[in-house]
Amino acid sequence: MKRFSTFDIKSTRAKKQDRDPVPPAQVILNSVKRKPNRKKFAMQLTSFALAAFLLIFLIQGALYLSSAKNASGEILGAATSAYSDLNNAGKNLEQQNLAQASQLFESATSNVKLAQNKLDKYKALTWVAPQANSADHILTGAGYLAAAGEKLTSALDLFAEFKVSSKGVETANLEAKLSANKQELTETRNLVQRSSDEFNQVSSIPLDYEGTLQKAKNEVFQLGAVLDKLVGLENLYLGIFGGQKTYLLIFQNSDEQRATGGFIGTYGVLKTSHGTVSKLNIDSIYDLDGRINELVAAPGPMQPEINRWGIRDSNWFADFPASARKLLYFFEKGQETSDGVISTTPKVFEDLLQLVGPIPMEQYGVTLTAENFQETVQYKTSVDYNRTENKPKKMLADFAPLLLNRLTNLPKDKWLSFFQIMQDNLNQRQILVYSKEADVEKSIESLGFSGKILSTDHDYLSIVNTNLGGTKTDLRMEQSASLKSKILSDGSIINTLKITRKNPSFENNRDYIRILVPLRSDFVSAVGFDEAQTFASVSQGLRTDPDLAAWDTGYTRGNVFVRTESDKTEFAGWLDVSGGSEKIVTVTYMLPFKINSVYSLLVQKQAGSKPFNFQCELSLGKYSMNWTTSGISRSGSTLNFGSNSNTDDFWGFVLN
Repeated sequence: MKRFSTFDIKSTRAKKQDRDPVPPAQVILNSVKRKPNRKKFAMQLTSFALAAFLLIFLIQGALYLSSAKNASGEILGAATSAYSDLNNAGKNLEQQNLAQASQLFESATSNVKLAQNKLDKYKALTWVAPQANSADHILTGAGYLAAAGEKLTSALDLFAEFKVSSKGVETANLEAKLSANKQELTETRNLVQRSSDEFNQVSSIPLDYEGTLQKAKNEVFQLGAVLDKLVGLENLYLGIFGGQKTYLLIFQNSDEQRATGGFIGTYGVLKTSHGTVSKLNIDSIYDLDGRINELVAAPGPMQPEINRWGIRDSNWFADFPASARKLLYFFEKGQETSDGVISTTPKVFEDLLQLVGPIPMEQYGVTLTAENFQETVQYKTSVDYNRTENKPKKMLADFAPLLLNRLTNLPKDKWLSFFQIMQDNLNQRQILVYSKEADVEKSIESLGFSGKILSTDHDYLSIVNTNLGGTKTDLRMEQSASLKSKILSDGSIINTLKITRKNPSFENNRDYIRILVPLRSDFVSAVGFDEAQTFASVSQGLRTDPDLAAWDTGYTRGNVFVRTESDKTEFAGWLDVSGGSEKIVTVTYMLPFKINSVYSLLVQKQAGSKPFNFQCELSLGKYSMNWTTSGISRSGSTLNFGSNSNTDDFWGFVLN
């Protein structure tokens, strides 16, 4: 399980403010993973040129060796050629000109070796000339970097063999090729690490180059992080799709929000064999529900209108692994066993259509584009379909092979764009993955694709909306939230959260809203929630689900139900917003801990939701700020920060 506490406050876009020094390492250990790098995938693979620029100043070290002055011109010439080769290789790699990039990396390696051989004649003097010693480390590091470039180019060449058709991925021997590719990427990562180690040993360089050296170190570090992600992704792919596997696919409509993304109107069954797709079926979730004979009472907020729980409503829990286990329980009662769940929202298909272009669906009289995909498919599969045939989801089944065929003919220079789209949607939880295999699920969690409710040692907030009115209105809903946190004289913290929901559509939006905060937070007050009767997750003649029974445990305070979910305290209630109106709810609560010298806030985004504006005001009271992450403004003893992002947000502080 990932834990978020206060480390990497410094690495999370850290920005030193006000007082020095930066807080000692022990203050900020055991903490939070750094914010995901938002540079594009291709750009992240081209860190070579900047690091190679350091080769230019190695001549400064050579000039300090009087006996090497005659060789200095030759060393400089070889170093300059190596820099030019690495610079051009990086550009070719970015443009996916892999053959040319490979030749340039090979040439860079030769030139680095030539310069190194010239410098080696004076190796003994590097022990007494600090700049010459630094030049030696830079040359050695550049050599590792050039070798890493060759390896990476070879690894990326797998995409030249990547083949997709209407049947899915059809690359021959894909599983074996991915295993070999993962090994090459691992070796590339090791070479980058060795390069980084050499650069870190550089101790004496001209002042004019210190900034360049630090920037180069940062770029090489980022390249290493990207390679770690690539190795992790390939390892995950082999874990999920290696051998013979069956997966339940769920398509969550984010226009009718549910805890893990949206209402499940469509499902699929995906069968894979050694990394390739062997079978894909897509159908209506109602057909599957009709085959499930399990009689289970629905969650309390659905009662009494819906008394029986079905698979279409089983993504109830905010923690995706918990919902996925419930989905598999129902799926296996109605169809077959499965190795896991893969979930997606319409945004994934919108992004892919942006890449491949419009797709005509002549038999349905429409052309699907990135702009009209969700609205058109929603209408064609819910309203305008052949009632005699009674296969409302057939359009999606017909669309899937057409999209895959477009990917078949995708130009080679767009493959990295495709993988960037997939990575972005995974990071934004538009795609969620769950595996029954513990090791695979652990890998999914480590990459941040599990949809798990995250653990943290400090403040936490997640707002989870569940549309139970049956209207497709959530993509038009405008939500914002503001949090006022005040540190009291004894170090206690009181939070006041205000959530505003505005409905510009004509239909009503009936929302069961859940606010997840740190476990054992104390409820103080709430205003703005609608009056509504609280029902337990029970119904006469139906079995009570034990997980829902545990979720029911809690107490009411006015119109708010206080309970525990996913190791968080939860405040839940109803908010009906009619068309053209706006409502505001305000909740006040005490955090279960007191300030020491460290405070942080993690805001976790609901899976499948669109961005909403979030602003926070932290009143320090008697405390003063020593250091914060970036993006913080200050007014007297009050700190202000916020975001409008579609990924999780984290802010950290060290206080006096």
